Amino acid sequence: MNLGTGVLLITLASMLLTWLMFGVGIDNSRKKQIIYWLKSTVFLWAALVLWALYKEPEISFVIVGGVSLVFSALANLLRSGWVFMLP
Repeated sequence: MNLGTGVLLITLASMLLTWLMFGVGIDNSRKKQIIYWLKSTVFLWAALVLWALYKEPEISFVIVGGVSLVFSALANLLRSGWVFMLP
C-alpha cells in the first residue's frame, strides 16, 4: 500500500473511531465540540505520523509532524462542521 492510500484509509478509520469513542453522546456545547475536535486531531495526527515515518523513514520528523498536524486539523475541522450541521 502506498503512502497516499494509507493516509486516506487511516483518516477515514480514525474519523469513525474517534466519533465512536468521543463524539457519540456530544451535545451542542461549544466547549465540548472544541475538546472533541482537539482529541480527534491529536488521535489522527499520531496515526499519520507513525504511518508516514514507517513508509518514508528518510523524511525528517519535524516535516512529517507539521504536515500531519495541518492535515489532521483541517480534516477534523471539516468533519466536525459536517457532523454538527446535521439535525
